[in-house]
Amino acid sequence: MGSRVKSTNRRCSNCRKKVATEDAIVSHLKAFCGYTCLKEFTSKNADKIKQSVRKQKRQEDQVKKERLKTRGQWTKEAQAAFNAYVRERDRNDGCISCGRYVDNSGVGGNWDCGHYRSTGSAPHLRFHLWNAHKQCVKCNRYLSGNVADYRVQLIWKLGHERVEALEKMTGPKNYSIDDLKRIKKIFTQKKRKLLQP
Repeated sequence: MGSRVKSTNRRCSNCRKKVATEDAIVSHLKAFCGYTCLKEFTSKNADKIKQSVRKQKRQEDQVKKERLKTRGQWTKEAQAAFNAYVRERDRNDGCISCGRYVDNSGVGGNWDCGHYRSTGSAPHLRFHLWNAHKQCVKCNRYLSGNVADYRVQLIWKLGHERVEALEKMTGPKNYSIDDLKRIKKIFTQKKRKLLQP
């Protein structure tokens, strides 16, 4: 069996000439034949180095921000992801309350994710898919959810048994930060799948 002979030469990362290992200047696992090549290489790649440093700083800042978020901030983010998914899921449906199909060209859009039982009175149903449907801004914001018509249409959509079960669901639900992160991730992925052709 023949033994492998280690190479005693390395290539300069700047000029690509072969340099004996003992004569090479090694910096960050790159070899250089002299300080002039090291200086040229550094000046050529200064922008890349700066960009990588900036990118690393942004990532570190992002991690710090994630750690400092309160449960309220995580709840808002999870709710936004959930609402976006529901609007996308029901994009071909009319308003759950009045049945209108509204043009979506207005500022901020004309659709909300309307909750049958509001998030204030039933926080445990905040992320329940039976409880949330696409609703026009007029019904959701200006008619306080238009609950009477919402219930009628919900019975048509889900069935009487499910609506009654939804109305009977009780109990406080305190979501942990880990739960909220998971909810945000799940509904972001679900929306992305709906948007794929």
